[in-house]
Amino acid sequence: MALDVVHKFLYVSNQNSDNLSAFSVNTNTGVLTPVPGSPFATDALPHEVVVDSAGKFLFVGNQNSGTISAFSINSANGALTPVPGSPFAGVGSPFGLAISPAGRFLYVNDINTNSVSGFSIDPITGGLAPVPGVASPTGQTPIGILADPNGKFLYVGDHMQDTISGYRIDPQSGALTRISGPSAASTGCPGCHMNTRPLRLVAHPMNKFAYVSNVAANTLSVFNLNNGTLSSVSAPVPTGQHPFGVALDPTGRFLYVANKVDNTISAFSVDLMTGMLAPLPGSPFSAGGTAPTGIVTISRQ
Repeated sequence: MALDVVHKFLYVSNQNSDNLSAFSVNTNTGVLTPVPGSPFATDALPHEVVVDSAGKFLFVGNQNSGTISAFSINSANGALTPVPGSPFAGVGSPFGLAISPAGRFLYVNDINTNSVSGFSIDPITGGLAPVPGVASPTGQTPIGILADPNGKFLYVGDHMQDTISGYRIDPQSGALTRISGPSAASTGCPGCHMNTRPLRLVAHPMNKFAYVSNVAANTLSVFNLNNGTLSSVSAPVPTGQHPFGVALDPTGRFLYVANKVDNTISAFSVDLMTGMLAPLPGSPFSAGGTAPTGIVTISRQ
């Protein structure tokens, strides 16, 4: 799932239907209303959905087609229109997607080739063009991907290798230089060998901390972010069973985790000085459904 920057619209990928559902959001009540034309067609098996920081464009990786669908967003009603040239090729099996905060570059994990590719985003049309150079290697089975809020670094969760790969982003070209992870030239991620099957990564709005869900260990890891280096803050924090999606509220004071197997949501308060987590009273809470995987928070008006 992905929200636009002001939380007016919510977009959800439907993997079995090869399309995207789009909803307008009542930010007082949370109620969702389908936008005109929803659902919108994609290529085969759409996975992660991302919206640029200006709320102009939306991108989704189609795993079975090896393409990226790109849409322009109608700012009035949230409807989607394919941008010229969409869908775009260039990634064998796209899975995780991340956009640099300024909206200039899109990064895509390829779980078949264990690599991450970069694309520049045309600011007028939303079209994609590969950044210079070849795809950067990751660890085994890259799934989670995170562009830090300052736009200087990119992080990838190497799901089957239990590591996190880190990259420096060239501010002009968008090209990646690997700085940490398996087989990297340096080890700028002390304590990042997870042994827990990392899945989703999120950054705190203050850009001081990062959080990683560990599906095999039923935990959440907490890291300090410091100029591209990750370092563990504490021992991993217990969650429910098989934690998938992770979301912070817009203030960064609370963090939520969707637990797929026991159908719950773990909720934590965040220490803004240290990044450490404390369970909220009553956590975990019932998710109200079966096998929750994604989670987002909406800024209430």
